[in-house]
Amino acid sequence: MNDILEPAELDALMGGIKDDAAGGNDAGATSGNDRYDFATQDYAVQRLMPALSLVQTQFSEALKQRLRQLIPDLESVRAERVAVMKFGELQRMLTPPCDINMISAAPLAAPLYLMFEADLVFALVDHFFGGQGGSGSKRLQAEFSPSENRFMQQLARALLPDLAQSWHSVVEISPQLVERHNDLRFVDGLQQRDTVLATRFVITLPGLESAIWLLVPWAAIDPFREQLGGHGRASRQDHDDQWRHRLLQGVEAANLEVVARLSQTAMPLSRVSRLRVGDVIPIDSPQGVTVLVESMALLAGTFGSHQGQLAVKVGNCINPLSTHL
Repeated sequence: MNDILEPAELDALMGGIKDDAAGGNDAGATSGNDRYDFATQDYAVQRLMPALSLVQTQFSEALKQRLRQLIPDLESVRAERVAVMKFGELQRMLTPPCDINMISAAPLAAPLYLMFEADLVFALVDHFFGGQGGSGSKRLQAEFSPSENRFMQQLARALLPDLAQSWHSVVEISPQLVERHNDLRFVDGLQQRDTVLATRFVITLPGLESAIWLLVPWAAIDPFREQLGGHGRASRQDHDDQWRHRLLQGVEAANLEVVARLSQTAMPLSRVSRLRVGDVIPIDSPQGVTVLVESMALLAGTFGSHQGQLAVKVGNCINPLSTHL
């Protein structure tokens, strides 16, 4: 090392190390208040993952249905895992132009952001106006055209009810489109050091794979950590009650085949094989009538008429477990 460093440089280096070692305790005492406890936030994020994954799954399905109204040839919509990152990292990932929609979502404490990558914007507009998704070459421009901006504004507004529905089982929100930008550097509501939870929805079109991003700032959900973290108990119970009610409505509306069996007889195969049009099959006068629901005997009654129509008057119920048809 003496051949690489001058004696003065070596002394300065060793002296710096000794100073750091000697002042380590004091430095820890003075700068401890400036350190950020990432473990606490990471633990809180992990608790919220089930709720956020539920939102992600529901919004992915809504996206697929909405985009297929515009592009029947849409191949798939796939949601990637929720990523926890700093807003500055996302700025470096999404180069302009990209369609950025700032959405207020009361009662969340900060806006959500719905963002469309540039290639997807070009392809959606091209398909909407009868094209085939463009020539495949990338367009180099700093901003979108007025037609593209207008189209994406309408699409973002159309997705607001889908966004509200995807959050419904976790927390009720009322999304409203507030601002639109083409560059993340112009978003005033977030700083580079702010923590965000980003979900990338990969959109696969014929000859193109691009994405839509749903950005949830940590500040938006921080006041609701307990509610979101416990959604499996409280809000899921509400969700289950709604599901039971809808299931009951669907079951009660189902159509069933009901057959009133007046009589039955037995005939040998030799006679059945000789039956022709006009032959008469004698049967006994019906004394009792069995009512079958979906081929299962459930009721017994008597045959007669009611208000000029043939009818069966129910006399008693039959236990299906005690009978064999």
